[in-house]
Amino acid sequence: MAAFLMVCAVVVLVALSGTALYYTAKVKEQEKNNKAVQEKQQQAWRAKREELANDVRFIANAVVQEQCEITEGCLRMKVLMDKLDEELQHKPEFQGIQMFYKLTQDMPTHQAYKDLKRKEQFKLDQARYKLEDEHRALIMKEAKTLAQYQFEILNPH
Repeated sequence: MAAFLMVCAVVVLVALSGTALYYTAKVKEQEKNNKAVQEKQQQAWRAKREELANDVRFIANAVVQEQCEITEGCLRMKVLMDKLDEELQHKPEFQGIQMFYKLTQDMPTHQAYKDLKRKEQFKLDQARYKLEDEHRALIMKEAKTLAQYQFEILNPH
């Protein structure tokens, strides 16, 4: 009888050991899959951030080369910068772009601008040109900086 109980105990231990090994292997496999998914997500995140940074630099270059009006450039750069890294809005080297955005963000664009009467468009354009002239030097300086800027979020510590 004792031998029978001993055999049963060994069978139970072997079965439990096998089950433990099976689930240990499953957990390791799941961890490996999770790590692969996480790595893929990190790569996608980096690629998106890189794309945003390149877009910001492209628009900054267009502003510097006067291929893009200051107002349009600031509106576009501000939105892209916020998507890239919200901390950029607090950096002293970009306060001119932030300020100019605030001054012009409520100006009608696209269809809203087209829907204005010619006189209203002219008046708006004059106000916009005046703002651009007043802030041109600062915006150009900041756009030059942005065109070459090494964004910290792309190079985590």
